[in-house]
Amino acid sequence: MAALRGGQRGQVIVEFTLAATALFVLMFGIIDFSRALFAYDQVTSAARIGSRYAIVHGTACTVTGCPATSASIQTYVLTKVTGLDPTQLSIKTTYSTAPGCTDVTFEGPLCTATVTATYGFKFVLGYNRAINMSSTSQMIISQ
Repeated sequence: MAALRGGQRGQVIVEFTLAATALFVLMFGIIDFSRALFAYDQVTSAARIGSRYAIVHGTACTVTGCPATSASIQTYVLTKVTGLDPTQLSIKTTYSTAPGCTDVTFEGPLCTATVTATYGFKFVLGYNRAINMSSTSQMIISQ
C-alpha cells in the first residue's frame, strides 16, 4: 500500500507541472498580446497627434514654431507618446494638395497633412520576433 501512495505522489507532481506550464504560457501570452494592443493604440495616437500638430502649425500660423517641419512634428510626437521605445518609432509627414489649397509647398491652409507612424513591436514570448505596426492620419491644415 505504501508503494502505491509514493507512485501517486509522483504522478500528482507530473500532472501539476504540465498544468502549471500550460497555465503560465497562456497567462504570459495574454499579457504579451495586451502589450501589443497597447502599442498599437499608442501608434495610432502618435499619428493622430502628429497630424493635429501639423494642421495647426501651417504656413499661415503666427506663433513660435511655425511652420511645422517633419523634424518638429517627430519631436513633438515623441514627447507625447508613452510606453514605446522611441528608437523603434518613426514619424513620416507628407503634404499634398486639396481643393482650395493655393500654397506651393502644400503646407498652407486647406492643404492636406498626412502623418504616418510606424513602430517595430517585439513580443516577449516570440523569441524576439517583431511585427511592424503602422497607422496613418490625414487632416486638412487649418492655419
